[in-house]
Amino acid sequence: MIDAMTTTYSRHLLKSVGDAVWVALALLHQANPNRDSFSVSEIVDKVKSESLTDKEDVTIYLHANQHCVANRAPNPARLRMLVDLGNSQRRLFCPGDAFDGNRNGRITPDCADLPDIYKPLLDWYGFWSAQRRHSSLANDPLLALRGTGKVIWSNEHADDYINNLRRENV
Repeated sequence: MIDAMTTTYSRHLLKSVGDAVWVALALLHQANPNRDSFSVSEIVDKVKSESLTDKEDVTIYLHANQHCVANRAPNPARLRMLVDLGNSQRRLFCPGDAFDGNRNGRITPDCADLPDIYKPLLDWYGFWSAQRRHSSLANDPLLALRGTGKVIWSNEHADDYINNLRRENV
């Protein structure tokens, strides 16, 4: 695990601003496991404090606010790295999250594009996103209804049950 609170290692500029935003948000999630989301300004500040890119603040902001956000219309980037939770709050995109149908870009940085210090974030993300997906499925209220009412037709085939209901309502 990368200690996101410690910045004693050397700085590494990333090839793309999108990758810098993803790394910054992954570091924030990793350092604050009890928080579900972070503000766009927190992400921009983390990109800057980690010296992940030398691009201007406005460029970093645009990536955290729009270009990397899966559930916003692409303009122009099609990355699916973050999710907009409202009120300028973002979290990392997880497979299974809703996204704009015109977005078909990367979800994470390519491993080859990350300096060695940040490569463990990809393994962390795989575990983190699998945990989130499992947790969201377990807590889904619609999925929790699965199997309820099955005693109603437990002694007859579903088609027979429906046909009997139709005959009763005629």
